Amino acid sequence: MTRIARLTIAALLLAEAATPALALGTYAEGQVYLTVRKFESSGIIFESWEGTGELVTVDRSENCKQEENECYTPKKEMISFSVRPETDGGKLAAEIQKNINKEILVAYRIHRIEAAALSTDFEVTGLLEMQDRLAADLPAKKVTRKTGAKRNFSVLGRVVHLEYAGTAVGTYEGIYIDQQKGKAHPFSITDSDMAAHIYKVMALRKDYNLGISQAFVTGVRKSDYDIFEVNMNEPAGAADPQPPETKPDAK
Repeated sequence: MTRIARLTIAALLLAEAATPALALGTYAEGQVYLTVRKFESSGIIFESWEGTGELVTVDRSENCKQEENECYTPKKEMISFSVRPETDGGKLAAEIQKNINKEILVAYRIHRIEAAALSTDFEVTGLLEMQDRLAADLPAKKVTRKTGAKRNFSVLGRVVHLEYAGTAVGTYEGIYIDQQKGKAHPFSITDSDMAAHIYKVMALRKDYNLGISQAFVTGVRKSDYDIFEVNMNEPAGAADPQPPETKPDAK
């Protein structure tokens, strides 16, 4: 093995060590709402299931009023995806086939290099069951620190896309829908515990309150929006009630 080859492999291993959430060969992992439009088996030597589906995206060049929370108009983007026939003992492909033209919540992995057994680099790895109520082990209110010095506000809606991506520096990136405005907006998450919580609440059929923190600068984030709170019962950002002041006993 040449010195250059050894250095290249070492660099890849160091990059993976910096992002333990991603396996070698994986560029991104996440969850997204996907409306499946086509799904069929393909291949002889390497068999796989191949499909197309629509997911929500936005056009960042759109001229809109960000200060009025009027950004952005939700758009549908068509993507191609693959499913390994052996995933979950073949149950995953069978369930997706039952949901043609329906919106489903899927887990996925994006490969850095297209896998030999797949026709795309976007692999659907799981189908998440939708829930009518919050799981017993999840809090109705999850809060982390606010990262935005520009403004902080609450929207009623839901997260429709969230992924962990990157190599040397990884970030959580996603899109939420503001149901009251009918708008969609990209966001980043800087707290891994909050990201793990949102992955779980994405399976809820109901909307919830999102606390949005907007920063003046983004740094390594792709968006200047960050989520600092998820609240099932009331608008995010409300101050917690303070206990009444107690007076010392009279002497």
